[in-house]
Amino acid sequence: MPNWTDLGTAQDFPPDAQVCTHATIDDGKKQEVVVFNINGELHCMANICPHAGLPLGDGERRGLTITCPYHGYTYNIRNGSDLDDPEFGLPATVYPIRVEGDTVQIDLG
Repeated sequence: MPNWTDLGTAQDFPPDAQVCTHATIDDGKKQEVVVFNINGELHCMANICPHAGLPLGDGERRGLTITCPYHGYTYNIRNGSDLDDPEFGLPATVYPIRVEGDTVQIDLG
């Protein structure tokens, strides 16, 4: 069952944006995420590198990839796959994202 959670307004994520923010989960905990606006399409990932647990959102984005600034692991922004070790690497967590009216929401499932 979807668990859509507000992140902000569409203006908070302008073209070419890479924004580190958080979603507040029902129990009050915060889920750190990074939102990308790539060619007008929003994408959302957990702001944590699965390799070592460090912030992924501080990394360099090139097209539809993000490279962890700490150890250089590269992930696909759309599906989270580890591009350096696609067979055995841990994927980054991605979240469905939508715009309802002017509100950007992610599904924390």
